[in-house]
Amino acid sequence: MNFLTASKTVIRDIGGLQVLIGGSMLVPVLVSLLYQEWYSGLSFLIAAGITAFVGGLAYKLCEDAPEPKRHHAMIVAALGWAATAFFGALPFVIAAYITPPAVLESFVPAGAGYQSSLLYFQNPLHAFFESMSGYTTTGLTMSVREPSVGRGFLWYRSQMQWIGGAGMIVLSLAILRQPHGTAGISLYQSEARNEKLRPSIAGTARAIWKVYVGITALVAVYLATATFLVAPNYGIEPTIFDAVNHAMTGQSTGGFSTLDDSIAGYGSYAMELVHIPAMITGAISIPVYYGVLSKRDIREFTSDPQVRTMFGLFVVGVIGLTAFLARWVGVPYNGGPVGYVGRVVTSQAFRDGLFQFISASSTTGWQTSAIGDWNSGAVMFIVLGAMLFGGSAGATVGGIKILRGYIIGRGINWEVSRVFLPEHAIDDLRIGQQVFKADEANDEIRAAATFAFAYLVLLGLSLFVLLAVLPQEFTLADAIFEVATAQGTVGLSSGITGPGMPVVAEILFIVQMWMGRLEIIPVLVMINSIFRR
Repeated sequence: MNFLTASKTVIRDIGGLQVLIGGSMLVPVLVSLLYQEWYSGLSFLIAAGITAFVGGLAYKLCEDAPEPKRHHAMIVAALGWAATAFFGALPFVIAAYITPPAVLESFVPAGAGYQSSLLYFQNPLHAFFESMSGYTTTGLTMSVREPSVGRGFLWYRSQMQWIGGAGMIVLSLAILRQPHGTAGISLYQSEARNEKLRPSIAGTARAIWKVYVGITALVAVYLATATFLVAPNYGIEPTIFDAVNHAMTGQSTGGFSTLDDSIAGYGSYAMELVHIPAMITGAISIPVYYGVLSKRDIREFTSDPQVRTMFGLFVVGVIGLTAFLARWVGVPYNGGPVGYVGRVVTSQAFRDGLFQFISASSTTGWQTSAIGDWNSGAVMFIVLGAMLFGGSAGATVGGIKILRGYIIGRGINWEVSRVFLPEHAIDDLRIGQQVFKADEANDEIRAAATFAFAYLVLLGLSLFVLLAVLPQEFTLADAIFEVATAQGTVGLSSGITGPGMPVVAEILFIVQMWMGRLEIIPVLVMINSIFRR
């Protein structure tokens, strides 16, 4: 396939993605109209028209292009996600310029002394950052005060993460284009997915979305019911709105919130506990859910090594982070009953440690604590113990993934054990329910270790770039935390991310979110293909 023909293949498939993205923008149009946010609705309508027109034109002009090979599929993924973030930024920019000041002021809560965060999106780079953070399910944001963007844009931010969580190419394979043979497999795997739930790729894509939609709906019902019980005075409309939005951003492990200060905006320990299961459900592999539903056997959860490892990490991690935070929040005893201060300190440390470790480990990124004020030990513990590996492969999480860490750990133990085996002993490697021969085991270990190495190299390079432009008030631990949260698509922040950050840092985080969501390889394939022509 020559360069021109290959380019047409890539353009066609990227165009098809944008048709879907343009169509999805009609949903926030309806939400905006429901809340009488006319200018927001108009912004989405204009952006939807532009996106669908450009995508449809690209698709039509290149409709006769051949099916993609594996490296073409990788390029489609890399450029397709970048193009989606570009077009996804259009509503923010359009609304920032066409919405009258009086309307913007109406989005700001009464008595608040700040401006609408929509104004920040007059800078196209901020809008591109928000869109990339949304579709990659990261959750870092330029919306400093979330409620001040209006209900239409709150919904849109959640919707971006929900679509990005299951994967846009997977969505395309489910409802738009269904290529046969290796072309479909290549496109499917280009979004860092390998599991096959049904005989065909189109069937697998549909199964993923059915499970994903079903779990999201159940989480929304759970959150609404729990909120009614825990905070009955919160109001029916905000309860339902928050529940649906948080179900989308929780199941996608994206972490955008409808509240100022994320989940801390509720000001309730009970509401924090309510939202913990919504993070955990998103960190469990979709094939595990599919196995439970298809086999009608709840033991599919307990037999999965990633689920067992994840809950084990939760227990150890929460205890460890609580210990570090207990030192941070400790205050001198200055009166009151003996031991009172110690009990309060331990309770607050456990509250923050429980929520923030699970939020980081699931890469959801909902925040209830000022991480920028933590001691360096707590910051580094949550980076190394939670953010680096993330949740289960096959879920919507970022990071290296538990499965790869599990394979590397099992591989090390396997290599050591083989030394003590008799010369002709069978040295198979068991990983979960699968048994691998020696050659297959070496391939699995090599693949996991190669990705982990590439991930750490990118993280190290990103850290050096950030340190070169970082303001002096931030520490090395803050910098490590921020590059880890961007690349792991976690979304927690130590305070570096915001409209006032250096431009170089903002571009760096955009690249990290993009590469982190695609697991690096598609971007490297794209760069390699540019030089190869």
